Amino acid sequence: MRSIATFKEEKIALRFWNFLQSEDIESSLEEDELNKEWLIWVLDEEKITLAIKSYEEFKVKPDDPKFHSTKKYDPKLNEPNITDQNKKSRFKNYNLRENWAKQAKSPGMLSLSLIITSVAVFLLSGMGQNVEIVNKFLITEKLNGTLSEVLNGEVWRIITPIFLHFSFFHILFNMFWLHDLGGQIEKRKGSRFFLLFILITAIISNLAQFKLGGPAFGGMSGVVYGLFGYVWIKSKFDPGDGLFIHQTTALIMLGWFFLCFAVKDFGIANWAHAGGLVTGSAWGYISAVRWNRK
Repeated sequence: MRSIATFKEEKIALRFWNFLQSEDIESSLEEDELNKEWLIWVLDEEKITLAIKSYEEFKVKPDDPKFHSTKKYDPKLNEPNITDQNKKSRFKNYNLRENWAKQAKSPGMLSLSLIITSVAVFLLSGMGQNVEIVNKFLITEKLNGTLSEVLNGEVWRIITPIFLHFSFFHILFNMFWLHDLGGQIEKRKGSRFFLLFILITAIISNLAQFKLGGPAFGGMSGVVYGLFGYVWIKSKFDPGDGLFIHQTTALIMLGWFFLCFAVKDFGIANWAHAGGLVTGSAWGYISAVRWNRK
């Protein structure tokens, strides 16, 4: 979700909003009472570029016949219930940012699938104690410093360590943040982007831990730190994207990251954390820079 256009006149804003609706670009119109403006919010991340291009054309020639859409506003379909006291404007009570924030607290389908899979593996592996099952999810079962199974075709082992957890606290911590941060990203960026992000972050964090810490590891925490890094950096450099993490929460996450490195024999996959954090932060920063240049 992103605000892509601002208008001073409701009539002009409504014309462009109608055009977006006719082009099947899911969007909403919200009144900013403080600045006395009308904002267009596009909900589908994949159609933001197209919506911005249309807005640039609209600014140059708003009276172009193509912008006079025949698909009109239908309050029964497009508007929430409004009390008589607040009928000043058709769109006034959208309060879209708050509604979106509430919606984003629930996980997307992919986030939920990852949580269910992780919990299932945790239980089936006897909370990480069943060696026979755990070995099937490790990046390698051998201690010779090579990825022999992967090289022999078991490529899924580069990913599967993320589903292993070895204590109740371990899985609780990771699933909480996967639900919170993963839900935000999936809702705003879509499942395809989220899947790609999970795969790349998992691969990098797992390989970093294998190379620098050895093969005996598991957990979603490398991915979680990737999600954290992405949301943290994007919220700082591209706040219009709608991602958010409280500053106190960010400090706690960073504090835990450095504490795990400082305390020896903590039994934590520190290099997976590092690989995930670097990957997510870099991805978020590059994305923010690209957007701001637009």
